[in-house]
Amino acid sequence: MKDPDVIVLGAGAAGLTAAIFAAQQGKNVLVLEKTPMAGRKILMSGGTRCNVLPVEMLPSDYMSASSQNLVNKIFKSWSLEACHRWFEEELGLEMLTETASNKWFPASNSAKEVRDLLVNKAEELGVQFRYNTPVRSLRKLEGDTWEVQSTDGSHYRSKKVIMATGGLSIPTTGTQGDGHRIMQALGGIMESTYPALTPLTGPHPGTENLAGISLDVKLKVIKEDKVLALSNRSGFLFTHKGYSGPSVLDVSHWYIRDPEVYLEVDWLGEGASFWEEQLAPSRMQVFTKVREFLPERLARALMQESGVALQKNCAELGKADRKRLIQWLSAYRLHPRGHEGYAKAEVTGGGLRLEDLNTATMEHKTLKGLYLCGEIIDVFGRIGGFNFYWAWVTGRLAGKSSI
Repeated sequence: MKDPDVIVLGAGAAGLTAAIFAAQQGKNVLVLEKTPMAGRKILMSGGTRCNVLPVEMLPSDYMSASSQNLVNKIFKSWSLEACHRWFEEELGLEMLTETASNKWFPASNSAKEVRDLLVNKAEELGVQFRYNTPVRSLRKLEGDTWEVQSTDGSHYRSKKVIMATGGLSIPTTGTQGDGHRIMQALGGIMESTYPALTPLTGPHPGTENLAGISLDVKLKVIKEDKVLALSNRSGFLFTHKGYSGPSVLDVSHWYIRDPEVYLEVDWLGEGASFWEEQLAPSRMQVFTKVREFLPERLARALMQESGVALQKNCAELGKADRKRLIQWLSAYRLHPRGHEGYAKAEVTGGGLRLEDLNTATMEHKTLKGLYLCGEIIDVFGRIGGFNFYWAWVTGRLAGKSSI
């Protein structure tokens, strides 16, 4: 069998995109995938609906220890609008927008359709897939040829290799840091990895577990009374172990990287002045007023923890009690005690530094002929299709450049 022109390691979102664009350059492409199927994370995404792309995006929606300028350069290679057109016009995916959540979904609400269109397009272009083929090692031979060895002892050789092995998040899908291990063996410099967009664990307000309560909030990340970040999303969910929902996931990396930070939650998102108006002296019971706006169990927990008796009416609230209750309602401090790790993380933080890549091609600067894309790189976006966009953009760039 003739050696392929390009070997792609990994058949996830970035790997499938890289394979398609490499094959469109007339290259003979082989994809090695460790699991029995392509795109397992695609199938799981968006509650099996697949949030393909965000409707709007800014480079500041992405986090990296690398230069923001380098992140910007990569996104300039393929605009959000151009990527959207590719899905609709080239792949034939009809999409509908959810403006409120800033997401594009397939009109079919089927993540399987997205995965199948990508695989079918690759196969139409002649891409070959080898499933159940975990990679053990990668080494450079004489003559600028790369040799990939799989765990069954098979060897594959090519002048160009695209590494799209993913990160460490949701290891049940096969993403267990294989690419990170291989890159470190090759001498690549990696930023320390950590689970990102993952639920946090910690106590609930009051004395009872509030699991299942969800609401829209305003959330801040604070350390030593300094605001470090504001969540872009409002959805908040109490879990049995702590807190989740888009508002928490989007900022969880702040706590994971610095456990001294805490979260300040405005449970209604209306600020202290709203509650000052609602709790103005009257004969209405304070608890009755609070539960008009908040879930009953949460309202009870906040009042109990603030020390305000449920039976009091608004006119009976003393100055100190009123001030404390309003703080609990509009600026409650949640102190996480841990997180749910890679098992629940949407993505991996850390990874290969952008400074070690030619961001015009995604080729490693010193390991010539080796291109990288997707989650193995030290860039991740917030919840809502942002990480898929990163996979599509970097996969396309690596595939087009591997000529």
